Amino acid sequence: MDVMEESIPKTVLKQYPSYPILRIGFMEGYEKIDFRVSGEFNITTLDGDPIFTGVNSHLKWRSLMEAAHGATFIYSVLVTACREEAKAIELVEKLRRLYPQVRMQHLGGQLVIAGQMINDNTKFRILAGAFETEAEANKLMSKFTDGYTPRIVRDKVKEPSGKIEVYDAEYDYSSIIEDGFRIEPISDETTVTLYGVKVGSGFNWESMADRTYKGLIEIRVGNDARLCAISEIPIDLYLKGVVPAEMPAGYPLEALKCQAVSARSEVLSKMGTKHLNDHFDFCANVHCQVYSGITNEAASTDKAVETTRGEVMYFENRICDAVYSAVCGGHTEHKQNVWNPPEEPYLQGKYDTNASEDDLPKLDLSRERDARKWIGDRPDVFCSLSQDNLPPILAYSRKYFRWDVSYSRKKLEEIIKQRTGEDIGTLYDIIPLERGVSGRLIEIEVLGSRKNIRIKKELNIRRALSTTYLRSACFVIEIEVDHIGTPMGFTFRGAGWGHGVGMCQVGAAVMALNGQKYKKILNHYYQGIDVRAVFGKTKP
Repeated sequence: MDVMEESIPKTVLKQYPSYPILRIGFMEGYEKIDFRVSGEFNITTLDGDPIFTGVNSHLKWRSLMEAAHGATFIYSVLVTACREEAKAIELVEKLRRLYPQVRMQHLGGQLVIAGQMINDNTKFRILAGAFETEAEANKLMSKFTDGYTPRIVRDKVKEPSGKIEVYDAEYDYSSIIEDGFRIEPISDETTVTLYGVKVGSGFNWESMADRTYKGLIEIRVGNDARLCAISEIPIDLYLKGVVPAEMPAGYPLEALKCQAVSARSEVLSKMGTKHLNDHFDFCANVHCQVYSGITNEAASTDKAVETTRGEVMYFENRICDAVYSAVCGGHTEHKQNVWNPPEEPYLQGKYDTNASEDDLPKLDLSRERDARKWIGDRPDVFCSLSQDNLPPILAYSRKYFRWDVSYSRKKLEEIIKQRTGEDIGTLYDIIPLERGVSGRLIEIEVLGSRKNIRIKKELNIRRALSTTYLRSACFVIEIEVDHIGTPMGFTFRGAGWGHGVGMCQVGAAVMALNGQKYKKILNHYYQGIDVRAVFGKTKP
């Protein structure tokens, strides 16, 4: 798996010699996509054959779906995944006793940059069944819920196809194109603005925005028989759009460097293992990392990317899965409690402080009583933002350290039905069954008059109890009852924002504000790692 591409224009490549090239999907599900190009450009077919060359038009252009057929998929149950082939084979044999049609699927491979292997991204997925519909696959899920957290995945067996009309506002240029086209910049300064890009899909900040991008833009028929757009760019140009989207540009430089190294590590550790059915490597949303093109680029975040050029985190000769979240709430979480095993030694939960062992709280946050005490308190940790004279950009985040949200019982019943597809009837109670080391809920049981349902994993829990997502799964539940004890309202009192695994972004900012350098901050959140440059030349 070599991540260098010859299709990137030489004007862009000369700025980023020997840099990995990424394909980022940032628009999906559109009937039309409007764009405007600033600078000279070509429009080619997906294979690179010229359609329009040497164009220098500042008019708005439109691409419009004419006719299309979507992709065809088969659906399976993903039981689990592992890195070792021998372990995967053993699991297949074990699970075939439950269901004969269990198989192993190989993902990823060796990650090669400029002829040098820098990481082994090989993974093995354990899949069960192969169905024409998701509903059929869903019926099989219950066989694997004991000891696993299965989900439905799909594999593409037939590519989408269609015709796209592309034309400018004055119809000087127009063409009907099969399957898709590419906007290739000729000049280093050429930028492409796309209109009505969906931002924050599924979250309470979801909106539409116009976004501007550098590099090559591809517009093509997506799997859903609608248009999608892809940005094809060198990794550090991509990171200049990621860092300010994931961390405020006003944070201290050492924190921004942490963000740049974490984001770079996260990308390279997962190349070839995400979006397997799509024509891109990563999406531009929180599912991968938020990418906003050049729209939000800032001098401070550009500097963070440039001064850490090529740097990634390693643990025992493997690039780290460098996940992060906004506010850990005072204690980070074990990776294996949020996602599936195996555990990662560098992603183990800890208090967000440099205090000695003797000075740490004597609490077991996996116990309900201690979790309730912890969430009801405001302990002195990095992300509590308890110190004076904080910059406004940091002080703003105090509201995420501890929070609460309330729903009437009827509203919460509606939310649960909409978000889980289960009609529980009258909601009686929500029972915490298991918590992680940070107090984040791993499993809950929802009690209703018609049925009880169990919900596993922190993101599923956050999703099931909110119209968007609860800020974190580290919460306790308070119930308001009427005079005969019938529940009337539910209040969730919580800590932190996000899954809590890896780096706490606000905590990193406070450490940087207090004079800590980025490598020391990274070692606080990712224990036992070392930072190495794997491409480019790191500036002093």
